[in-house]
Amino acid sequence: MSFLNAKKSYVNVKSIFILLAFLITSISYGQTTPAAVPNDSSYKIVIAGKQYDRRASYQKSWGTHYRKEWATPVRIKIVKLDTLAGGLIPYERGGGRQSKTLRLRDKHGREYVLRSIDKTFGKALPAIYQGTFIETTIDDQVSIAHPYSAITIAPLAEAAKIYHTQPEIIFIPAQPALDTFNKEFANQLYLFEQRPDESWDTEPNFGNSKKIIGTEKLLEELSEDNEHRVDQLAFVRARLFDFFIGDWGRHEDQWRWASFKDGDEKIFKPVPRDRDQAFTKFDGKLLGSAISLAGAGHLQSFDSTIRDITTYNFPARNLDRRMANEPGLKQWIEIAEDLKYSLTDKIIEQAVRQLPPEVFPFSGNEMISKLKSRRNHLPEYAAEYYKFLAKDVDIAGSEKKELFEISRENDNETIVKMYKIKNDGERKQEPLYSRKFFTAETNEIRLYGMDDNDVFHINGSAGKGILIRIIGGEGKDSVI
Repeated sequence: MSFLNAKKSYVNVKSIFILLAFLITSISYGQTTPAAVPNDSSYKIVIAGKQYDRRASYQKSWGTHYRKEWATPVRIKIVKLDTLAGGLIPYERGGGRQSKTLRLRDKHGREYVLRSIDKTFGKALPAIYQGTFIETTIDDQVSIAHPYSAITIAPLAEAAKIYHTQPEIIFIPAQPALDTFNKEFANQLYLFEQRPDESWDTEPNFGNSKKIIGTEKLLEELSEDNEHRVDQLAFVRARLFDFFIGDWGRHEDQWRWASFKDGDEKIFKPVPRDRDQAFTKFDGKLLGSAISLAGAGHLQSFDSTIRDITTYNFPARNLDRRMANEPGLKQWIEIAEDLKYSLTDKIIEQAVRQLPPEVFPFSGNEMISKLKSRRNHLPEYAAEYYKFLAKDVDIAGSEKKELFEISRENDNETIVKMYKIKNDGERKQEPLYSRKFFTAETNEIRLYGMDDNDVFHINGSAGKGILIRIIGGEGKDSVI
């Protein structure tokens, strides 16, 4: 083989590895291959993914993952839509090329979703790779996820005081209620859960919120009015819980936001969703090479500890910098300590015991041990990640008028406060934002005036202070 051809071959292999690692970052649950052996009229014996049962030599290269859990027959409840959650009507196919999703409504207009446990991951590949060993190999990596892990999350989240769905694993047979969706969706294994959107005022697991919105809508709300704000302490709590369960894929679409009125203010609290990446395993020599070659350091296996907390949280970097820019180190650690206290050994054991008894022996005790270890490390992770975020901090105003007050207390301390400027030109008494920064933690603070006529008022002097960068908006801003 010539040097040129060898180089081309290397590039092609490298491209495949990078593509493999990239696609794994968006993996979620999908379609199943059920067995047809009934246990009784209310239950069915189902195999979530028999195709993941691979020989030992293959697993050495591409990972052991959760293959036994996927390939083991499990007793699953058979459910009819006309009785599920008081009666549901399917109305729309969701999802993309990788998984099957069916949206449903109840008589009150509240939405639910069926998501198939297995998925055809390779369908996201370019057409040239369809039907090749590359598609087969990438489809096989669905086994990095535990097929039944979602049902362990709710009791843990409840103990942690974090909003959550109430997922169930069910089998949906052919039935009149599926109507035109029978052909595509009948006789499969699904994750069934509430779809947090619009009003769920009867459900305490969503805070009885009358209005739940997505992240895109939330950002619009925050931009339009400075009296709309996120409960940042609740967001920090939710993010530390992500560390605990190993949910590394917390990008913008993985969140919904429950809104609440408090006088003139509208407060948004986080509602995490799609726990597909919790407990994932990335073992196997070739898979490890693919991840390393792609520079995907955030793909870290669920283990007793987190190897690198900063790269681990890369998918959530934008939200973390926007929604957790006010709490200080003490608050981060206090929340971590509270979670450590609330997530007792008993709660962890009971939650993991929600796994089907047929698969618990394979990984249940291991998951319990790792969760206990990660819980104990939460204060350490909180401090480390806080210090990472504190190096450079962005503080954004809104389309309304704001007053930014920057006070140089001394060489070591700088206080930043942001106030609403009322129609009469006076500022409100209570600040919209308030935080003391320390030179040892923070290199730079960036203040964004956004729109309208904002005022930046800088007081005091220091020989060596934090760099303050002011970015004005569309209005006529003043710097004093």
